[in-house]
Amino acid sequence: MTAAADQLDIRPMGLADILDSAIRLYRHNFGAFLGIVAIAWVPALAIQLYATHWYMSLFISGQPSEVDFLSLAGGAIALLLASTVVYLVAVPLAQGALIWAISKSYLGQPIGIGEAYRVVVNKLGHIVLAIILTSLVVSAGTLACVIPGIVFTFMFSFTIPEVVLGNRTAIDAIKRSWELAAYDFWKVVLTLFVLSLLVAIISAALGAPFQFATMIPVSPDKMTLLYTLSGAIPGLIQVILQPVQIVGTILLYYDLRIRKEGFDIQLLAEAMEKEGETVAVQPTPSLLADDTPPLPPKIDRGHDQ
Repeated sequence: MTAAADQLDIRPMGLADILDSAIRLYRHNFGAFLGIVAIAWVPALAIQLYATHWYMSLFISGQPSEVDFLSLAGGAIALLLASTVVYLVAVPLAQGALIWAISKSYLGQPIGIGEAYRVVVNKLGHIVLAIILTSLVVSAGTLACVIPGIVFTFMFSFTIPEVVLGNRTAIDAIKRSWELAAYDFWKVVLTLFVLSLLVAIISAALGAPFQFATMIPVSPDKMTLLYTLSGAIPGLIQVILQPVQIVGTILLYYDLRIRKEGFDIQLLAEAMEKEGETVAVQPTPSLLADDTPPLPPKIDRGHDQ
């Protein structure tokens, strides 16, 4: 391992190490990580909540026969468009910027929210395309036999990190994610399952009271408010907890690269210090983007961990 890696305590990790490091990394950068997610999520969530509130108030305000069908259809379309904005713009932006910031923080470097979003905006098309393609494949596998869909979900786990950190196209990132996940498939499954389970348990515990509140008989006005809040709270919880899962995924990503390739952290650190440039981790000796002069290759250490 390089001197940079030793200094930063970057090494192959087990499940407990990844979970512990993910929590510590998030705790030490809580404000920055939360700010990155909130910038993209909160406006999109506000649009979705407004559409939900308007639609529910329209539906609850009168008997079904008194409600204009065109108004209901318009509300449904507005809600669909708002959801599309959230999941095809806000989510990819937040995930990509957070991935970049996590990588910087992991290497002991200062986090720039503006830099993170500047990098990701240039890659947004590839990120969205990767999300669409992997979602289609996972859906097809799930419909075919369920199990293939589950397997595909894990195999595509590193697609977005490869787009953001590897400067890859959507197709190349999908292929690369498959290669990395296949190296230690069961570790990927166990780690991501535990991360997802922890986040799901916390989300359910925090959101349950608001879900139960919607079952209480109240006036139409209060019912509209309750339904709006029941949609807002899970979104806010997602904003807070999403970084934990992504931090763990990125730590697992680096762990696999260190084990599989003897990944050179020193070159990565030097590459990501180039502020103001769109830098990326390449599978080749040069870890910089195409418009930056490449670094000299490192000598193969001749062993995998």
